Amino acid sequence: MKKTIQTVNQVNAPLDKVWAKVGPGTNMDKWMPIVATCRVEGDKRICGTHEAGDLKETILKSDDKNKVFQYRIDEQSMLPVTNIIGTMTLSEKNGGTQLNWDVEFDISEENAGAFEEIKTNTEGLYQMAATSLAEYVNAQN
Repeated sequence: MKKTIQTVNQVNAPLDKVWAKVGPGTNMDKWMPIVATCRVEGDKRICGTHEAGDLKETILKSDDKNKVFQYRIDEQSMLPVTNIIGTMTLSEKNGGTQLNWDVEFDISEENAGAFEEIKTNTEGLYQMAATSLAEYVNAQN
Protein backbone atom coordinates (compact mmCIF):
# COMPACT_ATOMS: atom_id res chain seq x y z
CA MET A 1 0.00 0.00 0.00
CA LYS A 2 1.13 3.55 -0.79
CA LYS A 3 1.97 5.79 2.20
CA THR A 4 3.08 9.42 2.41
CA ILE A 5 4.83 11.31 5.19
CA GLN A 6 4.73 15.10 4.94
CA THR A 7 6.97 17.31 7.06
CA VAL A 8 7.43 21.06 7.38
CA ASN A 9 10.50 22.44 9.15
CA GLN A 10 12.10 25.86 9.43
CA VAL A 11 15.73 26.22 8.36
CA ASN A 12 17.12 29.33 10.01
CA ALA A 13 19.18 30.46 7.03
CA PRO A 14 18.43 32.43 3.82
CA LEU A 15 16.62 30.56 1.05
CA ASP A 16 19.25 31.09 -1.67
CA LYS A 17 22.04 29.87 0.59
CA VAL A 18 20.06 26.81 1.68
CA TRP A 19 19.17 25.98 -1.93
CA ALA A 20 22.85 26.28 -2.91
CA LYS A 21 23.53 23.36 -0.54
CA VAL A 22 20.42 21.27 -1.32
CA GLY A 23 20.00 21.82 -5.07
CA PRO A 24 23.13 20.04 -6.32
CA GLY A 25 22.38 16.96 -4.17
CA THR A 26 25.94 16.87 -2.87
CA ASN A 27 27.33 17.20 0.66
CA MET A 28 24.45 15.46 2.44
CA ASP A 29 27.12 14.06 4.75
CA LYS A 30 27.60 17.62 6.05
CA TRP A 31 24.01 18.02 7.29
CA MET A 32 22.00 14.76 7.22
CA PRO A 33 22.64 13.01 10.55
CA ILE A 34 22.53 9.43 9.22
CA VAL A 35 24.77 10.07 6.19
CA ALA A 36 28.53 9.51 6.57
CA THR A 37 29.58 9.93 2.92
CA CYS A 38 27.94 11.33 -0.19
CA ARG A 39 28.92 11.42 -3.83
CA VAL A 40 27.03 12.32 -6.99
CA GLU A 41 27.83 10.85 -10.39
CA GLY A 42 25.52 12.26 -13.07
CA ASP A 43 21.98 11.66 -11.83
CA LYS A 44 23.08 8.99 -9.33
CA ARG A 45 23.73 9.76 -5.67
CA ILE A 46 25.35 7.25 -3.32
CA CYS A 47 25.17 8.00 0.38
CA GLY A 48 26.96 5.79 2.86
CA THR A 49 25.19 5.72 6.21
CA HIS A 50 26.81 5.43 9.62
CA GLU A 51 25.23 2.05 10.34
CA ALA A 52 22.93 0.76 7.62
CA GLY A 53 24.96 0.50 4.42
CA ASP A 54 24.50 2.57 1.29
CA LEU A 55 21.55 4.51 -0.04
CA LYS A 56 21.65 4.33 -3.83
CA GLU A 57 19.50 7.04 -5.32
CA THR A 58 18.49 8.61 -8.60
CA ILE A 59 18.10 12.39 -8.68
CA LEU A 60 14.80 12.96 -10.48
CA LYS A 61 14.65 16.76 -10.33
CA SER A 62 16.69 19.73 -9.23
CA ASP A 63 14.59 22.75 -10.13
CA ASP A 64 16.47 26.00 -9.41
CA LYS A 65 13.52 28.23 -10.28
CA ASN A 66 10.99 26.54 -7.97
CA LYS A 67 13.56 25.25 -5.44
CA VAL A 68 12.42 21.62 -5.67
CA PHE A 69 14.75 18.65 -5.27
CA GLN A 70 13.34 15.18 -5.88
CA TYR A 71 15.00 11.80 -5.63
CA ARG A 72 14.18 8.10 -5.74
CA ILE A 73 15.89 5.67 -3.40
CA ASP A 74 16.72 2.70 -5.61
CA GLU A 75 18.48 0.58 -2.97
CA GLN A 76 18.38 0.76 0.84
CA SER A 77 18.37 -1.69 3.73
CA MET A 78 17.08 0.49 6.59
CA LEU A 79 13.31 0.28 6.19
CA PRO A 80 10.80 -2.39 5.15
CA VAL A 81 9.50 -0.20 2.30
CA THR A 82 9.99 0.09 -1.47
CA ASN A 83 9.48 2.62 -4.27
CA ILE A 84 10.67 5.55 -2.13
CA ILE A 85 10.34 9.03 -3.64
CA GLY A 86 11.47 12.05 -1.62
CA THR A 87 10.61 15.64 -2.51
CA MET A 88 12.17 18.67 -0.86
CA THR A 89 10.47 22.00 -1.61
CA LEU A 90 12.08 25.16 -0.24
CA SER A 91 10.47 28.57 0.14
CA GLU A 92 11.23 31.83 1.93
CA LYS A 93 9.52 32.27 5.29
CA ASN A 94 10.19 34.76 8.08
CA GLY A 95 13.63 35.65 6.76
CA GLY A 96 14.63 31.99 6.67
CA THR A 97 13.68 28.92 4.69
CA GLN A 98 10.66 26.68 5.01
CA LEU A 99 11.52 23.10 4.07
CA ASN A 100 8.62 20.93 3.04
CA TRP A 101 10.10 17.44 2.82
CA ASP A 102 7.70 14.72 1.76
CA VAL A 103 8.40 11.07 1.22
CA GLU A 104 6.12 8.49 -0.33
CA PHE A 105 6.66 4.76 -0.51
CA ASP A 106 5.02 1.37 -0.71
CA ILE A 107 4.74 -0.76 2.40
CA SER A 108 3.44 -4.32 2.33
CA GLU A 109 0.42 -5.38 4.33
CA GLU A 110 2.79 -7.57 6.32
CA ASN A 111 4.85 -4.52 7.40
CA ALA A 112 1.97 -2.05 7.72
CA GLY A 113 2.20 -2.19 11.53
CA ALA A 114 5.63 -0.52 11.32
CA PHE A 115 4.25 2.60 9.62
CA GLU A 116 3.71 4.70 12.76
CA GLU A 117 7.27 4.04 13.95
CA ILE A 118 8.65 4.83 10.47
CA LYS A 119 6.60 8.06 10.43
CA THR A 120 7.78 9.18 13.88
CA ASN A 121 11.42 8.37 13.08
CA THR A 122 11.26 10.11 9.69
CA GLU A 123 9.73 13.26 11.19
CA GLY A 124 12.44 13.35 13.86
CA LEU A 125 15.20 12.75 11.32
CA TYR A 126 13.97 15.50 8.99
CA GLN A 127 13.72 17.93 11.94
CA MET A 128 17.33 17.13 12.93
CA ALA A 129 18.38 17.50 9.28
CA ALA A 130 16.76 20.97 9.07
CA THR A 131 18.64 22.09 12.18
CA SER A 132 21.93 20.64 10.89
CA LEU A 133 21.36 22.18 7.45
CA ALA A 134 20.98 25.63 9.05
CA GLU A 135 24.17 25.12 11.05
CA TYR A 136 26.04 23.97 7.92
CA VAL A 137 24.80 26.89 5.79
CA ASN A 138 25.49 29.49 8.47
CA ALA A 139 28.98 28.13 9.13
CA GLN A 140 29.81 28.70 5.45
CA ASN A 141 29.09 32.45 5.68
